[in-house]
Amino acid sequence: MSFSFPLGFLLLLAIPVLIIIYIIKNKYKEKVVSSSYIWELSKKFLKKKNPLNSIANLLNLIIQCLCITFLSFSLAEPIFNFKNASENEVYILDASASMEMLNSDGSTRLESAKKEISDLVDKASNGSTFTLVVSDSNSRTLCQNIQDKDVFNSILNRVDIDYSESSLENAISLAQSISSNGKGSHFSLFTDKEVKIGEGIETYNVADTNNNYAISDFRVNNFKEEDVPYVLYEADVVSYSEDASLEVEFFLDDKSIGKVSNEVKQNEVTTFSLKLENANDAYTNYSSLKAVINNEDYLKEDSEYIIYNSEDFDTTEILIVSNSPFYFESVFNALNSNNIKIEYQTVTPAIYSMSAGSVGYDIVVFDGYAPEALPVDSAVWLFNCGDSIPNSGFYFQKEYTVADPGIKASYANNNDDLLYQELTKNLVKRDITIKTYLRYTLNSKFTTILSYDNLPFIFAGRNGFNQKEIVFNFDLHNSNFPLLADFIILMRNCIRYSNPSILDKFNYKSHDDVVFTFPDTALSCEITTPSGTKDYLSTSDLQSYTLDEVGTYSITVELANNKTRKINIFSSFPVNERVPVSVDENTYSIIISADAPKADFVFNALLSTLIVALILLLADWMLYSHEQF
Repeated sequence: MSFSFPLGFLLLLAIPVLIIIYIIKNKYKEKVVSSSYIWELSKKFLKKKNPLNSIANLLNLIIQCLCITFLSFSLAEPIFNFKNASENEVYILDASASMEMLNSDGSTRLESAKKEISDLVDKASNGSTFTLVVSDSNSRTLCQNIQDKDVFNSILNRVDIDYSESSLENAISLAQSISSNGKGSHFSLFTDKEVKIGEGIETYNVADTNNNYAISDFRVNNFKEEDVPYVLYEADVVSYSEDASLEVEFFLDDKSIGKVSNEVKQNEVTTFSLKLENANDAYTNYSSLKAVINNEDYLKEDSEYIIYNSEDFDTTEILIVSNSPFYFESVFNALNSNNIKIEYQTVTPAIYSMSAGSVGYDIVVFDGYAPEALPVDSAVWLFNCGDSIPNSGFYFQKEYTVADPGIKASYANNNDDLLYQELTKNLVKRDITIKTYLRYTLNSKFTTILSYDNLPFIFAGRNGFNQKEIVFNFDLHNSNFPLLADFIILMRNCIRYSNPSILDKFNYKSHDDVVFTFPDTALSCEITTPSGTKDYLSTSDLQSYTLDEVGTYSITVELANNKTRKINIFSSFPVNERVPVSVDENTYSIIISADAPKADFVFNALLSTLIVALILLLADWMLYSHEQF
């Protein structure tokens, strides 16, 4: 036994005070009698000084002392511990995506589970401890052996849906380790799945609904019939609970373009198709396409699917500084005809030297010309620059001319380098014949793409300004490279490296990792999640971001020269979590040792004792004592 407030025993000092009061209190009572009788009585009374000559007075004093003792004892808040009389409760809570489904009362399954846990905690005996294990994409122990019920409930209330597939097996493993360490004596699992339970664990199924319809895929195709252009929208729909008659509505830029009704068999994919004549490309240009199931169900998050179009963000602006830009103009025109959007301008070195440098271009190409300073607002390509350039990462040494037919430069053996893989993707990698080349000394770390006799002929990396830089140490006119198929492919790869489109994919599933590639002109990246939370990414090199929610993520990238790129991506509901009543084939058990320690039962509810003591004291005082003072 222990006491929360031992100072409460100071009230015991009132007992000697009470005894003193009994000693000195007046025992005389007023009574009308003859004077001779008073004198005789007073002589008799003065001989007896003992104030406790009455049994009634003695009982009265004892009762009041006992009341004071109980009051003091209660104020000190004694705590009685009863060994192994309470449980070390361990609650395993499924927080996977399916727990977002609504129950019949309008609450989510997660909310129902949290309420059941909270009710069990409130009913648990004093002294019980509470541990919470959450099962989601990252199963973990949120708290362990908490005695304060309010603290535990506050932690429980902060658990949110994790839009991922559940890993109950990992959560049960965590619970088993808690049992093995003697920190748990009773285990409860709260989930919406049908699970097989062995020994040592009690399960609570919080699902009471099973209606769910989902769009598993959505696509759009353009085609012609008898020279008439059409567009075909196709949405794949699944009913996970029953055969149903469903309606799917299609939207282009949030404007309805048609509805399709169809009969759907349970657990069978049914394609809803909408065919529209695409005269004047009425359905070609769009920012978003959306398919929505209009029927009511208990999980709306998987009832829509959105396709976002990013064509407006893929244009690369290039400045060519050259006296003979024929090969560059030819290759950029060829790439334009293959849906690589390029806008280029050409200026001579003389005109460029009189300007203040490039402004607002994604890439600047210097062909046969070494500028006095590199532009600081763009990626740089340097071809056959016969002079050293500050901060370029290399020094010019000497020009070499070889006899016919020239040397044959080969692609480097750099397959483990990510930049090499990016720039040589889809290349045939035929040798390149070169008659005149420049020798450079590198003072920065570059990735060699093409080499001859261990000398780099094409290399790429970051220069002194941390810009993306690609260097060719030969003149295209003095090689056969422009005649090879690899020329167009390499130029395309160089554009994608120097001015990446930030994202090359716009539809994901929840908990996918999105890889961002930022251009050198990117200043900041803000990501707004479907719930409205704002996250920020560094814009240096490759960045990875995990999609934790279902719905549309809005991405805003601020670029130099007051440019902005706005991108939307869609994160869909995880497929395996869409089944309303899924069955987990695993059998879960927790081994609990027979001598596993339990928590000590705690009793400190003495408020009733305090109240009874006060009532007895006041009653005794009112009935026997107040008239004697």
